[in-house]
Amino acid sequence: MKDLYSYIFTKAYFFCINVFKEKEYPQYFAIITVTLIGVTNLYILLSLIEYVMLPNKFIPYEEYFKYFSLASVLISLVYFNYKKRYNKVLNRNKGLSIAKVRRLKVFSIIYLLILFVGFFALGALLRSTI
Repeated sequence: MKDLYSYIFTKAYFFCINVFKEKEYPQYFAIITVTLIGVTNLYILLSLIEYVMLPNKFIPYEEYFKYFSLASVLISLVYFNYKKRYNKVLNRNKGLSIAKVRRLKVFSIIYLLILFVGFFALGALLRSTI
């Protein structure tokens, strides 16, 4: 999982440089992307657990997750920018073998698709019960 998140971080970093032509602060885009992926995972997992346990009394905690995601992004920004820790993540991916990079590419695409579909499927499931 650590390699997968660091691979996604690296791809988001270079996506910001290549597409948006942002040379000064691409680490912010990458940090925010990876942090929001983690928060979305947590939100989907906790919502599904709550839905399974209490299908008739489900109460969405959207407002709390807004504050949690904002706090997570701020903490991540401070942590990764302190002593430029984002460079360690970028340097970790330079030494990967070609086979591992290919596996991580496939896993990251599948992971992000499952996350995207899961987020909207969960929304449709919750709207049908409310």
